[in-house]
Amino acid sequence: MKKLITFVSGLLFTVCLADLAIAGSIDSPGATSAGSGMYTLQSLYNYIVSGTALDATTSFQEPSAGPGSTMKTIKEIGDALKAMLDQCSVTTADSVELGKPFFSTQPGSWGVQTGTLSALPRPTATPTVTATATETATPTSTPTPTKTWYEQYGPWPGAGDVVPIGSMYVASRKEGDGCANDNTKAWASALSWVNNLVWLEKDDWRLPTKEELSTICSNRGSLESYQSGSYYWSSSGYGGDGLWCVLFNSDCWINGQNSPNSWFVRAVR
Repeated sequence: MKKLITFVSGLLFTVCLADLAIAGSIDSPGATSAGSGMYTLQSLYNYIVSGTALDATTSFQEPSAGPGSTMKTIKEIGDALKAMLDQCSVTTADSVELGKPFFSTQPGSWGVQTGTLSALPRPTATPTVTATATETATPTSTPTPTKTWYEQYGPWPGAGDVVPIGSMYVASRKEGDGCANDNTKAWASALSWVNNLVWLEKDDWRLPTKEELSTICSNRGSLESYQSGSYYWSSSGYGGDGLWCVLFNSDCWINGQNSPNSWFVRAVR
């Protein structure tokens, strides 16, 4: 019986030595062997979730303490791996282009497979793009401003038949029709002349009042021409045959004259 026990003990000892020789020692007290380094659970999790490269120590090192709070558990790694694989939607190899590898999660074809689809659908013709017609804008012509009556006949001093002074339009040229061609007239003749004057398409011409005539004299520089130092008839009277005239000089003196006298005229409207 002692011989049998001694034989069995020796056999177990020999088997243990054989196992150690085959597997190599990875325990911290023993010498480490090449390639015995291991991935950490955290490293595996990072690779599954974000594709971070796996990193293992060069040789196995026995942990000096249990897993910390930041290390992933095997359950967390399994859940992450399942969540990733559940997103694989390809079910058959004929859904993937010929020769392209893919990972199948279908029962009976689990793992890396190779596509068998001989050709992917391709457009048979280049779609024709119809050019959008470009509408040519019609050039906008600048409208010619419509001139007022006054602008047609004298929009600036000395350049037309009439000139604005105060609220009046005044005959500008002493030689023009609006000044009886620079001829003198008795007051009654002047009044008849202006009442019958149709000039520049208007028939509402009149002799100015003495106040208006005084204003014209004060602005005589706006006129193209006038009889300097001479009287002009106004339409204002002061009794009997007395009428007011204005002397066209620097004083613009208002003076009474008898209607038979002959003086210059200037129509206004």
